Amino acid sequence: MRNKNKHILSNKEWNEIYNIGYMDGQDIKSIAAEGMYRGDEKLISDELKANQYLPHNIEEIVKEGIKALEKDIILLKDAVEIETEIKNALKEKKGYSLIRLGDGELIALAHDILLRSEEIKENPRLNFLSYAGIDIPNHHFRNWLTRNILQASAIGIPTARFPAYQRLFNQLAIFYELPLKKLNLTHSVINYYLNNSTTLYHDLLKNKKVLLIGNRMVEGKEYFEKEGYNSIVAYIAVNGIDSISSVIEQTKLYDYDVALVSAGIPANIICVELAKMNKVAIDFGHMIDNLLSQSTFLNKE
Repeated sequence: MRNKNKHILSNKEWNEIYNIGYMDGQDIKSIAAEGMYRGDEKLISDELKANQYLPHNIEEIVKEGIKALEKDIILLKDAVEIETEIKNALKEKKGYSLIRLGDGELIALAHDILLRSEEIKENPRLNFLSYAGIDIPNHHFRNWLTRNILQASAIGIPTARFPAYQRLFNQLAIFYELPLKKLNLTHSVINYYLNNSTTLYHDLLKNKKVLLIGNRMVEGKEYFEKEGYNSIVAYIAVNGIDSISSVIEQTKLYDYDVALVSAGIPANIICVELAKMNKVAIDFGHMIDNLLSQSTFLNKE
């Protein structure tokens, strides 16, 4: 006889999904996370008192709610606007840092504040944090990363309204009292948008001296040179957050205009520190992995 309770989740599991749920597979927790994302009727029910009836469906309620909150809407910079800012910074020889906040950065910012370290360690989907450059807990780095956000020239934030993405960012923005209206915000996947919608990377690699930073950048240098770009001055590996200071010191050995940084979570710190030295630094992220695997091609037109 089939166990009818086979797919019933515990309260602890529902809480974990609510806090840091992912929709990245066909397992029950991924399906539950998607259901939580798609189904908001219970939230409406919870806001109504006993015996109250609201003769409106979720779509109508959301539409009216967005109208009421219209003053809080923030316009994110698009790829063309960010490209213009970067090119202006290079022309004026000013520092510029483009950083991005993905799930790894957000969880690093939230650990032992909004999320317990134990909860994070117990979640198998978060095993990538060590690969991304940080072992939890690390409150010193968390605080450093927090200060770093306010120093960046442009910040990519998640627009996907999933638990570990925009929902977690919204909670962090409230907790840290981030001045969202004053920050220069763009999309967390701006590294891809810059390639899809502009020729920025091609222009930089063709006309500027480029420093590559990250553990796959030795392959990256070979890739770019095979593509006909001879502007790469060097590459520097990054061994997690403990190597950040060493990486910054090594950059001083080279004459370069712009740094492309694919270094996981430490990329945020590295980019801002290089901007303080009047360099342009871009969080290149997994763009390098996609280029090397040829799942993405550099936009030259």
